[in-house]
Amino acid sequence: MVFNRSEKEFINAIIAYNGKAKSIADVLNRSGLLEKRGIGIVQHGGMNIIFLKKDMYDDWFHSDGLGYVVELLSLIDTLVKKKHIIMIPFCTDNILMVGADASWLRSEVMSVNGNQFITLTYRNENWLDSSGNQLYWPCKYTEQEFPMGNSLHVAFSVSEELKELVKNNFKSEDEIRFRKQQYLTWISIIVATLIGILGIIL
Repeated sequence: MVFNRSEKEFINAIIAYNGKAKSIADVLNRSGLLEKRGIGIVQHGGMNIIFLKKDMYDDWFHSDGLGYVVELLSLIDTLVKKKHIIMIPFCTDNILMVGADASWLRSEVMSVNGNQFITLTYRNENWLDSSGNQLYWPCKYTEQEFPMGNSLHVAFSVSEELKELVKNNFKSEDEIRFRKQQYLTWISIIVATLIGILGIIL
């Protein structure tokens, strides 16, 4: 498989936190992959809410922010199907939000990062600063519109094959074998050329 830069970044993170993180959500929170992109995800009341930071995205439903989430979910699905990641569905985390440190302040209100708030009342989902100013665009979907399931919040393990792929800088065994063969071929050509030149000179 060929992975792009953001996919490699995520795979490196799950390898780094394999055995330490409780779930994919925990990996994303520890690594800060969503936070640095100004993205937060909350699943609440049957809705999947993706928050996009207004300082980084100039409108609601920005394709870059939502596109990253779609790409991430697609990558997780692919890795699971290829058995590079094994999900353990009966072991779930207690993480309220993916992309930030959050805790319940009261019913349908979360405290985020210590000085911000997320309100989750119906049709009033918002991420606000301490003065009530909106910090993030809320993009709301039903599970049918934007399926996430529980994939971010269950325990996982990583295959040895994926670990080896990362160890080899995302080069497959075939690629490594080909490069070695290519290297040996060039060495043979150079040696043969040198022998030929020396034969002419001597």
